[in-house]
Amino acid sequence: MKWTKSELLQAKDQTIYFDDEITFDEAALAKVSHLRKLQNVTVSGNIHYDGTSDLAIVNLKIEGVMVVPCAISLEDVEVEFHTESCEVYSFDKNNESEDVHETKKDIVELYPVIFQLILMEVPTKVVKEGLVEYPKGKGWEVVREDDLIAEKKDAIDPRLAKLKEFKIEE
Repeated sequence: MKWTKSELLQAKDQTIYFDDEITFDEAALAKVSHLRKLQNVTVSGNIHYDGTSDLAIVNLKIEGVMVVPCAISLEDVEVEFHTESCEVYSFDKNNESEDVHETKKDIVELYPVIFQLILMEVPTKVVKEGLVEYPKGKGWEVVREDDLIAEKKDAIDPRLAKLKEFKIEE
């Protein structure tokens, strides 16, 4: 998803509309431990060149499905996402605004920005629906918080266990 300044100048009303399905290479996803796969990612919107300010304004709508690990069992969980954004690209190398992306060789490249927008949509914690059995191994197990609270409620602090034997004599 790249456009040059000359392509924008030649477009009708200096606006290009797009609606594409994109894929991400495994090398980019390998760097992100909390994101395993991206599926059916569609990007739609438009890019408009503003000649007075020498800026390209991009309106993006990104939808797709991400595969993330379950916080308890580490199984794959599919999560749908949807995000919209307005990004600004400057062809002027002296524009140092924080909210403006700088073009390289007068080329507007959306791929890195799209990937960053998707990364912002990754949830911090996902639990697979219908998880019945929690994982366990030799000497350890994952327990539900409710079960842990109930167990602690009934348990006696070992430091105070001796006091249970203490009897007050009259």
